[in-house]
Amino acid sequence: MGLWALLPGWVSAALLLALAALPAALAANSSGRWWGIVNVASSTNLLTDSKSLQLVLEPSLQLLSRKQRRLIRQNPGILHSVSGGLQSAVRECKWQFRNRRWNCPTAPGPHLFGKIVNRGCRETAFIFAITSAGVTHSVARSCSEGSIESCTCDYRRRGPGGPDWHWGGCSDNIDFGRLFGREFVDSGEKGRDLRFLMNLHNNEAGRTTVFSEMRQECKCHGMSGSCTVRTCWMRLPTLRAVGDVLRDRFDGASRVLYGNRGSNRASRAELLRLEPEDPAHKPPSPHDLVYFEKSPNFCTYSGRLGTAGTAGRACNSSSPALDGCELLCCGRGHRTRTQRVTERCNCTFHWCCHVSCRNCTHTRVLHECL
Repeated sequence: MGLWALLPGWVSAALLLALAALPAALAANSSGRWWGIVNVASSTNLLTDSKSLQLVLEPSLQLLSRKQRRLIRQNPGILHSVSGGLQSAVRECKWQFRNRRWNCPTAPGPHLFGKIVNRGCRETAFIFAITSAGVTHSVARSCSEGSIESCTCDYRRRGPGGPDWHWGGCSDNIDFGRLFGREFVDSGEKGRDLRFLMNLHNNEAGRTTVFSEMRQECKCHGMSGSCTVRTCWMRLPTLRAVGDVLRDRFDGASRVLYGNRGSNRASRAELLRLEPEDPAHKPPSPHDLVYFEKSPNFCTYSGRLGTAGTAGRACNSSSPALDGCELLCCGRGHRTRTQRVTERCNCTFHWCCHVSCRNCTHTRVLHECL
């Protein structure tokens, strides 16, 4: 199905893990099997992470595959990292699409992102890419912070680097993050259909984006603050930077179909690849997001498609962009209302150590889609 954890406040379609703070949680994958986890101490199927947090698998349910469970045991401390990465990915998805008709809505219940994850549209592609990127980013950072027992900083970059700098310091371990994500996350995808290939491609696109956006960071050394020589290492981008890149690739996503060499002699492995629907377009690169079906109409509510519509959404009456009332409200028009808001203002710091503020009341004009 994909890459969602059982997050605090949600229960989601998932393969991954749960926080022990959850008393119980259930989730379903695409094959219809049910996964579950409960925080009880009476089971023999016990997973304990490096912070002595006991995560117990409900004997009557299966949470993870044998391979995924093995990876968890081999990497103590990684549960917190993966869960944190998923939560960050959900927040980033909501931020990137906050002004669009589809605003990455989530809901409590067994389907965190709703029915959109079962489709093959652009929005599905972004969800898979950003969640995969979030886990890779979090795991790689946790390695350099020492939160995972089985990995550390990436110390391969050592020694001379340039005329006035050298490699050193603690580089974020992106290779471990990508490898773990590929083995753990992708193992949840089953089948050989177009959806399977699409999900794997977008998972990898998320991980590749984290890797490609890494930057060199340096620290100066020298007498009296001079920069006689610098020590440099590789640092992860912020997840916001990754989200910005993936949103741009969402806008330029490639519509694909099964590759077909037109020969009966082509092997099954050769046929299992993606090609652009339009032969005039170049094949999608590992960085591109891909999809195979048109997005639903997000303007109106549809229980069958799982779309909430844009009625009641706040819009910008003066903007011609996607957040403008004309586009966001799909031409239905909007209502305007005023709201009195009281906020703290004119704050003054008094030595030492007190801040005093006044309460200011003003009128705010709000525009909402009909």
